[in-house]
Amino acid sequence: MKGKEAIMAAVMAAIDCFEEEETLAAPVVPRPGMSYWRYWGLADMMRMRILWQLRIYPRLPL
Repeated sequence: MKGKEAIMAAVMAAIDCFEEEETLAAPVVPRPGMSYWRYWGLADMMRMRILWQLRIYPRLPL
């Protein structure tokens, strides 16, 4: 019974940590001085890098 209590405590701690991180997460805002279009380009570039690493390629528009 003690092992089950330890597992439940670990799960609850992990859930609490996750909820705290979600609560503290601020929306991503470009730093001052960086134009919106450049920031959007960086986000698009990072998205493509992630898709490439996962080997998921978007369909090309026809």
